Amino acid sequence: MPAVEYQHDTDPKQALLDKVGDISGIEIFGSDVLLALYTPPEKTKSGLIISDDTRNEFKFQGKAGLVVKLGSTAYRDEQGNKFRDIEVGDWVCFRPSDGWPLQLNTRRTRISKDGIVDCRIITDINIRARVSHPDEIY
Repeated sequence: MPAVEYQHDTDPKQALLDKVGDISGIEIFGSDVLLALYTPPEKTKSGLIISDDTRNEFKFQGKAGLVVKLGSTAYRDEQGNKFRDIEVGDWVCFRPSDGWPLQLNTRRTRISKDGIVDCRIITDINIRARVSHPDEIY
């Protein structure tokens, strides 16, 4: 059971994938992986309201993300054989200090808070585990 059960009105995976949208113009190199960072909703199942400041900290201290793009050699050995079955759409966890933070502007025509997705580019070996749901990680 997760440390805190959040009240999700929509599936967080689908919501992030929808917000990221078409990223076919982004090429991730080598063994790097592009993760969309998970930010929990503002309310827990018990009705506790999570402040915006606390939720905002997830972009710096969050440990869970959704794989949205893989580099061409991510999780592949020198012969091209896959050694781990991490795929786009998997929830993974990592150390907050690993990787390079960035924001995707999914609107492209203008910068809008609704069109910004906090992400991290991280080397495949720095992804520590796959989880079934990001609320399992705190």
